[in-house]
Amino acid sequence: MTLDSRVAALDGLLEDAGLDAVLATKDASIAYFTGFWGLQMERFFGVAVKRGGGGALLAPTLDREGVGAAPTGLDKTLYNAARSNGLPELFETFDGARRIGVEEDHLNFARAKALTEAGYELVPATELIMHLRAAKDREEVEAVRRACSHIIAAYEDLWAELRPGVTEAEANARAAYLLARRGATHSEPHILFGNHAADSHGSPGARALRDGEVVCADISAQFDGYWGDMTRCAHAGPVSDWAGRAWEVVHEAYVAAVAATRAGNTARDVDAAQRAIVEAHPEIGACLHGAGHAIGTEIHEPPFLIPSSDAVLREGMIFTIEPGIYNSEIGGIRLEDDVLVGPELLSEYPLELRVLG
Repeated sequence: MTLDSRVAALDGLLEDAGLDAVLATKDASIAYFTGFWGLQMERFFGVAVKRGGGGALLAPTLDREGVGAAPTGLDKTLYNAARSNGLPELFETFDGARRIGVEEDHLNFARAKALTEAGYELVPATELIMHLRAAKDREEVEAVRRACSHIIAAYEDLWAELRPGVTEAEANARAAYLLARRGATHSEPHILFGNHAADSHGSPGARALRDGEVVCADISAQFDGYWGDMTRCAHAGPVSDWAGRAWEVVHEAYVAAVAATRAGNTARDVDAAQRAIVEAHPEIGACLHGAGHAIGTEIHEPPFLIPSSDAVLREGMIFTIEPGIYNSEIGGIRLEDDVLVGPELLSEYPLELRVLG
């Protein structure tokens, strides 16, 4: 699907949604519709699409080179940030449109207030935009697969160098470097050791890897606009009884969740497949999160594979499948791959518990 056909598809949804126009403001949505990635910070960026055709990519003149190169058929409207906040140019683009769909989980309060005070009726439209973004075309699928291939290469280098005495900070910096030199525009390595690995969102620090500890290495990176996200685990020296049992449980949960990643199943169905297995072993550790999340131009996209979600899986959707089990005294084990609904694995790499030494 071309960028302009994505804009046309969005236009085709507006009448049924009762909208005159849609304003997309997330970096990932702007890129999805126009191919332009900006650095928003305090400045306004947006894509306005009007019902019946027309619209614009709006950005400050600071980004004139990137906007000029963007492969979109939409108008390209630049504003001088020294004199304008971009909203007058947006209002001119709307040109009579009044009922505006917005990404309500992103548009900030000040801009929403300004739009409302200017007479526009704002309607939540994140779900409308994500309906398009959620089902990836073949080129997008291959982009995620390529991102995963770069992450796999980084794992190989990481495992070859990781030994007791290396700190979490050093391991994460090394992974980020390995990804950057392969062309990653963003990376999020999250590599934790020992009992710190039980805190899956803990901050890597000066803690050094010790003999007999587990390593939980969650590595994600964005290449050419699309993210890959994988987790593999290792053990410093001979595998402990706890680590071996935990890995077996998580692997069983992973297999079940991947098998459930089929069109027609709900998000909660996928989560239930892994949760029933992990929660059956409280003596090993706790189940602290859902089965995963959708991934694409954002590292975390809806739908989310959690018990409260009845979102139906469709062909073209890509999800991380990432069951884990966590013991605060010992560590955490998680296995994660990117899976196209089918299921089709996009991140083929051995799941084994790697022994370091």
